[in-house]
Amino acid sequence: MLERRTKIVATLGPATDADGVLDRLVAAGLDCARLNCSHGGPEDLRRRAAEVRAVGERAGRAIGLLFDLQGPKLRLSAATEPRAVKAGEEVVFGPDGVVVDFDKFPALVTERSQVVIGDGVPRFAVVRVDGPNVVTTCVSPGPLSARKGINVTYARPELPAITEKDVADLGLAAELGADFIALSFVRSAGDIEQLRSLALELGSAAKLIAKIEKIEAYEALDDIIAVSDGLMVARGDYGVEAGVARVPLMQKDTIRRATQAGKFVITATQMLESMIQNSEPTRAEATDVANAVIDGTSAVMLSAETSVGTYPVESVMAMAEIASAAEEAPAIHGRARKTVPDTVGEAIMRSAVELAEQLSAAALIVPSSTGGAARACAKYRKRCPIIALAHQPGVANQLTLEWGVYPTDMPTAVTVDEMIDLALVTARDFAGLETGARVVLTAGRRTGTPGATNLVMVREIP
Repeated sequence: MLERRTKIVATLGPATDADGVLDRLVAAGLDCARLNCSHGGPEDLRRRAAEVRAVGERAGRAIGLLFDLQGPKLRLSAATEPRAVKAGEEVVFGPDGVVVDFDKFPALVTERSQVVIGDGVPRFAVVRVDGPNVVTTCVSPGPLSARKGINVTYARPELPAITEKDVADLGLAAELGADFIALSFVRSAGDIEQLRSLALELGSAAKLIAKIEKIEAYEALDDIIAVSDGLMVARGDYGVEAGVARVPLMQKDTIRRATQAGKFVITATQMLESMIQNSEPTRAEATDVANAVIDGTSAVMLSAETSVGTYPVESVMAMAEIASAAEEAPAIHGRARKTVPDTVGEAIMRSAVELAEQLSAAALIVPSSTGGAARACAKYRKRCPIIALAHQPGVANQLTLEWGVYPTDMPTAVTVDEMIDLALVTARDFAGLETGARVVLTAGRRTGTPGATNLVMVREIP
């Protein structure tokens, strides 16, 4: 089981609801299940969350549960008449033209803004604000139609970062014990800080993911990384805002900066898009997934491919196969390269990782209360698998998106010697390690204590 380092996130939906499909997805390689709060009601979310917990029990391993909040989404009015817009044509957005379902729309736009419809076209440059109307000129032609989504680039912060629907879905995520909560259309670090405050008030300890899909988010990336637990490179809406040509370098830079900071990063959107209808990916899609893996992404994500596609299981299988092959590359480029650790614990973690690599150890075994030690090891993107043994409930699930980490539960031991013996046996039984295999174990001398890692040893599996 210690073969693929890059994790796979798959979105659940109607295509995964049939009996046995979720079990087959897990067998194919699913590590974390995503529930898209933009689709389906509370009962759908509740039912699918229960199925994720059940399938993890049946599989005997941790499966992450990710709630993806919809965020503020603008749309054209349902009364919008379908029509094609030509380049250079003047279009008014507001009561005197194309109506937007947001009465403060003029307050959103700035002199730098463009109004972008659907998946990127048509695109309009803002000319002026005229009372309740926004006057624009079409710079990229395309169709207008009812309920189409709208993006405004360089928008003023008039839209709430977290909507009433998001608050309701966040409450459900807290109730169901979600392991991860992602926020759409993040614009600043303050958006994630607001989400964390709300999550804590609701009693949720979920790891928080900032979706990077707005120009403003990318421009504030370091600040957002600092307050987030992980990132998602949401290429769809970023491509809509910045243009598709800007997506590749943004993706690579985001992966690099997240990894240097020791934060996990998911690469998402249209990775195997053709598999919504076809049983095999295109060569271009395989190359796209492989490049993300070589760049060091922690995880790759499937959306419509698994939620509504014809071949959900085959999509996960293809993703797993491509990722495994890409990991044969001579170097994974995203690995953290900082040479001076900030703390003693971080220095010990790095020493353990290097020692395991130099000895060609079968595994690096990391008993942990919070999962922090395993995360500190994962950012170096070394070949040696990291077996994380979690003392606290839920911690193993929250490690399912960490590169090269294979998490499971282990009881807290009373003494250090007992902890070492228990860790070796638990890792052996969980990962199928052979008796006599050489491993490196790193832990604390105070068992079950967060932040107490100060021990590195080489042992053999009993």
